[in-house]
Amino acid sequence: MARRRKAKRLVVVLLSDIHTGHKLGLLHPETTLLDEVGQSYSPGLNYTQRYLWDLYQSHIDNVAELADGCRVILLVNGDVTQGDKYPAHLTLPLISDQVIAASWALRPWYTDKRLKVSNVRVIVGTAAHSWEGSAEVLVAQRLAEQYSTVDTAPLYHASITLAGQGGQVIDAAHHGPFPGGRKWLRGNGARYYLRSAMLAEMVDGETPPRVYARAHYHEWVWETVRVRRNGQDVTSELVITPSYSGIDDYVRRATRSKRKIDHGLVALEFEDGLRDVHPLYQEMDIRSKEEL
Repeated sequence: MARRRKAKRLVVVLLSDIHTGHKLGLLHPETTLLDEVGQSYSPGLNYTQRYLWDLYQSHIDNVAELADGCRVILLVNGDVTQGDKYPAHLTLPLISDQVIAASWALRPWYTDKRLKVSNVRVIVGTAAHSWEGSAEVLVAQRLAEQYSTVDTAPLYHASITLAGQGGQVIDAAHHGPFPGGRKWLRGNGARYYLRSAMLAEMVDGETPPRVYARAHYHEWVWETVRVRRNGQDVTSELVITPSYSGIDDYVRRATRSKRKIDHGLVALEFEDGLRDVHPLYQEMDIRSKEEL
């Protein structure tokens, strides 16, 4: 099998909603914090956090295999911390601890020798989870200082043109369409949202982005829309990323007791344009099953 052409290939990784600081959020087992007397310690992981970390590590392995040495861009699409709006759900109540722990959670993308990560963009998420957007800015700045060879920056709403890919653009923002309140409606809102976004670009005389990346709902959704313009089809994808966090009482109420939750990330493979979309995720059935 011929080796892939690294110069032409690019992998863009989309991940979001790690909610570090939450009792069911993503946590690096080697995270180092300071206690009240100035002693270093690493917080222990519970069952869900261990499951999430192991899954996260396996997905990083998958990305490294897919990239096969080519350049990688990482887009972290919001909610890197839990914030303090729901203090009963926290294991790390301090702002400083959550920012440090979120930086640790993203560290493998910088330290894994198999990955050639050139750029990292941290998109601001939900205000309630980030102290009005401060968390993503602080995490990005911390990582930029620690790993100066990787271009790292925070953004609110990103429009990123991919070099060497025919001018194709990724539009990334945390908030977007609701995946659907009923099984038979799943994806409808996302599809209409995507078509509207594409038409808005066309009315302004612009070419729609190749990919719209959205997050927030902790559920994997992928929709494709083609719009005919001047006798040619224009195609865009909408990707809503899953999460790396569990479900608590608030989320259970907000989602009307959904029975499954998606955990994972999405890798976009480019070679002279978008070649493929690789969803790397796992469903978790959150019901307690028993026979009586």
